[in-house]
Amino acid sequence: MATLATGSNRLAADAGVTLVEAMVALLVISLSVGVVLLVMPQGNRTARQAAERLAAQMVLAGEESVIVNRPLSLVVTPEGYGFERLDETGWTPAAPNSALGFRVWPEGLEAQLPEAVEEGRVARFDPLGGASAARIVLEHAGEAWRVDIAESGEVDVEQAE
Repeated sequence: MATLATGSNRLAADAGVTLVEAMVALLVISLSVGVVLLVMPQGNRTARQAAERLAAQMVLAGEESVIVNRPLSLVVTPEGYGFERLDETGWTPAAPNSALGFRVWPEGLEAQLPEAVEEGRVARFDPLGGASAARIVLEHAGEAWRVDIAESGEVDVEQAE
């Protein structure tokens, strides 16, 4: 027969925690953590969202260049960015209502471009899936993100230091 440290031979019926009590405690802790995460300030996400949006459109431009078998270029200005397609008449801007049409930067966002940019064309996407390598840094309220495109056409977004 088991003997407790108190000298009693009998175990209390309510010793320990039931599974239901443990689950309720975990639920209360989870709800508390969720509330804290929702109430915490999110910080400034403007630069990150703009960088991710730009990167997604750059990937789309690379794919469209292959599909339509025509070079495309990314044109960046202080006001925003858009894409142009090379056709028989020269560089033609994408239609404003298309996925590759001109987009205005969010207010207060600044784009830092490579030094050797001709007529705002930062990167060129070729019909074979490649691209001209480029780096664009987007900055807003002290937060900076960079969008890199490699010669292979891969696009990468990282926080700038």
